[in-house]
Amino acid sequence: MIETSADVTLPVTPEEAFAVVADIEHADWLPAVRRLRHIGGPSGGVGARYEVEAGLVGRHLRGVLVCTELTPPKHMVLTLEEGLDLTLEVNIRKVVGGCTVVMSARYSVTGRPFAGAVELASQGAARRETARACEQLAARFGRKSGNARSAAG
Repeated sequence: MIETSADVTLPVTPEEAFAVVADIEHADWLPAVRRLRHIGGPSGGVGARYEVEAGLVGRHLRGVLVCTELTPPKHMVLTLEEGLDLTLEVNIRKVVGGCTVVMSARYSVTGRPFAGAVELASQGAARRETARACEQLAARFGRKSGNARSAAG
């Protein structure tokens, strides 16, 4: 299993940051995602289902992304029901002058030849995508890119 995380401090309240993060259908700050479309469940919140198309590590991925946990304004978990075994988690906490957003991703490639090698080969790209998501989220709030920190888990 590969784990990656990145964080960014935003000059807004946790509520403002969470409103953008939790609006999955308009998540243009997720750099690898090419398309998201609501396909079932509530329009937002636990149980919301989205058809997702993403490009990562030179591959075109499709699946169903489901909101499995939502605790406004501080926590959200999305899991990919079909396709790659993937969990995305966002945690937001108040800090002086704004809030810190921590994005984490955990995924594994199973049932394929050379699955372990594919995981290892994709680790760097996954770290970069997680950091880019933080940078693009920061840009939505007027921050310039390059302020996100990335760490492997």
